[in-house]
Amino acid sequence: MKEKNSKRLANISLIVASCGFAATVPFQSKLLQILSGGFEAALVGGLADWFAVTAMFRHPLGIPIPHTALLPKNRAKITDGILNTLNNQWLSKESLIEKVEERDWIHQGIAAFEQMLENDESRTKIIQSIQQFGASIPDETIEKTLHNTFKPAVTSISSQKLLSNAVDTVIEKEWDALTYEFLINKIEETINIPHIKELIGKEVIQFIERKFFMIKAFLPMIGEEKITEFIHSGLVDLLSELKDPNSDRRNFILSFIRMEAEKNKSNENIIRQLDEWKNKGYEYVVEQAIKLFRNKINDKDFILNTIQQIIHFIKNSNWIDQVELSFKKLLINTIEKYHHKIGDLVRFNIEKLSTEEITDLLENKIGKDITWIRVNGAVCGFIIGLVLTSARLIFA
Repeated sequence: MKEKNSKRLANISLIVASCGFAATVPFQSKLLQILSGGFEAALVGGLADWFAVTAMFRHPLGIPIPHTALLPKNRAKITDGILNTLNNQWLSKESLIEKVEERDWIHQGIAAFEQMLENDESRTKIIQSIQQFGASIPDETIEKTLHNTFKPAVTSISSQKLLSNAVDTVIEKEWDALTYEFLINKIEETINIPHIKELIGKEVIQFIERKFFMIKAFLPMIGEEKITEFIHSGLVDLLSELKDPNSDRRNFILSFIRMEAEKNKSNENIIRQLDEWKNKGYEYVVEQAIKLFRNKINDKDFILNTIQQIIHFIKNSNWIDQVELSFKKLLINTIEKYHHKIGDLVRFNIEKLSTEEITDLLENKIGKDITWIRVNGAVCGFIIGLVLTSARLIFA
């Protein structure tokens, strides 16, 4: 493996110390002796620090000297130490749970999403993403989804039970009587309209003329107007009687309606017709749902308004705090259940690396600091060497 750039400065300092010592040793002048002492100390300090630093990662010069290659020899201890620090300090279960509990995840998520909607660019991207997603869904998928979601519910509805419940509800709530009274009132209003009153009179007179020849001769003597008034008066009296709650005719008609309704609870023709209407109605609803979906997915304003309405509904709903608690509980349960997986994952990735790869990784990551240890050793040695050699020459 090529030497890292971070080592070059340290190697240069060691070379300078070696060359300086070799160049000044032969000379006897005091100045050169002082420099020689400085270079000698720099060489010793640089070599000592080189040995110490190298011993951390490998055997110096490949010689298996005791207490060297400390990191490779203690790989298991280092791995356990990293995992212990990671699991119990940096990413401890308690600290992660504390972080989960101190944040309002749902509220903050909604607030962040609202900020995105306020920005023109991000809002456009969100809407375009929704449109692209909607356009990518084929009609068959929508139909299948609706079929799987709603078809079983529609099919499970018994037409006979539906008919029976409808009849019971109508009778229980007296909707038949209300409908009967509504119709009687409408008929009464209609026959009191002048042109309808005249029309009824003419129709009755023409009917008598066609069917009863003997009476036909007497009609001109009575007069069309009197006949019309007579017929109208009779209809009014009849309708008044039919409206009277105590009228036998009214009660008979309502009883007949209810009796017929009870009979038709199990009418196979009606039940079969209801089944057909259910199927046709479901197919129509699916068809219209697909059309509506295609129309709305192209409407940017509709999409934006829908998003805003959903956000407003969520923010103002009574269950958002419960959702927040449930979400936090889910995260906490996940942490408690899978926290050990963090350490397992780190251990797995560390164990995938060879000893050489780990050594190179660590050495490269802290290379600058290691470089300056060696440089500082050489520089400090040089200065100390100058001081000691000078002192020796002065006091010699």
